[in-house]
Amino acid sequence: MGKVNQEKTFDALAIRDTSNHDGATINNFDFQLKTIIIENGLNQIVTLQCQASAHANFDNPIDIGSPFDVAANTNSYQTQDAFFPYMRVKAICVTAPTTGTLTIHFIQYAEG
Repeated sequence: MGKVNQEKTFDALAIRDTSNHDGATINNFDFQLKTIIIENGLNQIVTLQCQASAHANFDNPIDIGSPFDVAANTNSYQTQDAFFPYMRVKAICVTAPTTGTLTIHFIQYAEG
């Protein structure tokens, strides 16, 4: 049976501006596959960028793939099968939301 873990990089974050917001660092040392579940309860589109680093303090982060948009009041997901020791998600809204929150879960899986 495989090993499963769930962590949140954003936990009900009430974004009310157009600034960059860096999510909490997710440790991936024991996991190969990640599904990133996005719950955008904001009343605006949020643009997300997955990032990785070799360092827990995120010195010299690497963008993983291209930024992607999640529509207002929409749930979505992304998968990631490349190994990175540490990951996070960066979020920004072009128009400041006035209601709602953003929650992003990393669901991690390892064989064994």
